[in-house]
Amino acid sequence: MWFRLLETPAVNIVQASPAGLGRRLGALLYDTLLIMALWMMTLFIWIAIDDGQAKSGLGVQSILLCEMLGFYVYFLYNRGQTLGMRAWRIKLVDESGKAASLLQIAIRLAVAPFSFALLGLGFIWLYSNSLKQTWHDLASHSIVVELPKDKK
Repeated sequence: MWFRLLETPAVNIVQASPAGLGRRLGALLYDTLLIMALWMMTLFIWIAIDDGQAKSGLGVQSILLCEMLGFYVYFLYNRGQTLGMRAWRIKLVDESGKAASLLQIAIRLAVAPFSFALLGLGFIWLYSNSLKQTWHDLASHSIVVELPKDKK
């Protein structure tokens, strides 16, 4: 099934199809590496400020979790795609092809860990429907679509 979506806020409309598992996992790996780099920078600064004392505990974990959630919320809400999604030419849209709302992104981020936790069953679920929706796509009424290559 094909969707029409706005590539930019302007009136540049393109055709896109639902993204497959390979592209999604590639983008996730790319984003994971970026988030790990962000965490390393945060911990490096924190340790430097505290005279080389290593940090651990709930406070540190909470800050790192907030950084990860902030990364996804910022990019998905403002651009519809994270840096990894951009590299793999995929984009998050709602079921009508418009930009996903903040509520949809929040639901998606809340349900996504369950897609992983059950041996990836939530991701494999995309093979059960024509829109290739995972559990977090279904819960948030969103779709990850593959964008065509730029023709320059």
